[in-house]
Amino acid sequence: MGNGKRDYYEVLGVAREATADEIKRAYRKLAVQYHPDRNQEDPGAAEKFKEATEAYKALSDPEQRRIYDAYGHRGLEGSGFTGIHDMEDIFSSFDIFGSVLGDLFGFGGRGGRRGSRPGRGSNLRTRVNLSFEESFSGVEKNVAVSWLDDCPACQGSGAAPDGLVVCPDCRGTGQQVTRAGFFTMSAPCSRCGGTGHSVTHRCKECDGGGKTRIKRELKVKIPAGVDSGDSMAMAGQGAAGRHGGPPGDLVLIFEVAPHERFVREGSDIHVHQPVGFLQAALGDKVTLAGPEGDLAVTIEPGTQPGAVHVVKNKGMPDPNSGRRGNLLIHLDVQIPERMTREQRKALEALRPLFEVS
Repeated sequence: MGNGKRDYYEVLGVAREATADEIKRAYRKLAVQYHPDRNQEDPGAAEKFKEATEAYKALSDPEQRRIYDAYGHRGLEGSGFTGIHDMEDIFSSFDIFGSVLGDLFGFGGRGGRRGSRPGRGSNLRTRVNLSFEESFSGVEKNVAVSWLDDCPACQGSGAAPDGLVVCPDCRGTGQQVTRAGFFTMSAPCSRCGGTGHSVTHRCKECDGGGKTRIKRELKVKIPAGVDSGDSMAMAGQGAAGRHGGPPGDLVLIFEVAPHERFVREGSDIHVHQPVGFLQAALGDKVTLAGPEGDLAVTIEPGTQPGAVHVVKNKGMPDPNSGRRGNLLIHLDVQIPERMTREQRKALEALRPLFEVS
């Protein structure tokens, strides 16, 4: 799969066609088995715990799983997937304990150990529709992006000016510690949601929700040759970070509309060209409307139905290397279904010369 990482399905011990519930159960079992608090004398347990968490993070998201199934680890990296680098990643960017382990230990919810620490902004995804011609030549497009972000009036607190007090339950730490057997876990304070403060007067701009919809338009240069399902990550163009943290990335997922004549297959382009039966028999030169403009095509004498004329390096460019595929022209020899009296008479006169004995 690349980058020296094990296959995520192998890490979790599930089949590639496993359901979402099967993947969740497999991760839950490994997380309990390898949690560092339960394996303090085994330094390898933490690495296995992080490896299993990264695998679950990738496969529990339907879009990330689709990309991984198609392109492996390298495809995920190209889509903006950041993986799990340390234990802090598990709490700061992935609500793993609230969604998978929370019911085991009686806590959950969002926030975890984040509190008011700086955190990386969320990655954003948006679909970009392209025509076949735009995909072939590359294009610069305006891409509209919208997402929910912290309200600028209250900085995401949901409180009016002077409307915040220190949370009496956690005394401003934003955390509550829960112990269960071998586990010692931090969870967000149930009263303040991990912020360390309680709201006494709501912000009028967001009505206390702390969020507002942000809209932005970016001019994006899309390379020639992208295909449906391909993605491109734009570093730092995602949602703003929390409490001064870095912004996330913007991931563009391309959708290329089908063309009425051209059919793409990898970097090759297929097109059908009608040819008269006398042109096929005697040979001719025709002009084909190709993806880059008119193209002169020589039809060799004796061309048979289904013949394919290959024009090298006239297909789609590869968006990474720039190398071109081929243009494959399928010569469809046309046999007339109806003929005029004069046409039939002329062909009848030639029949003896072309009959197969």
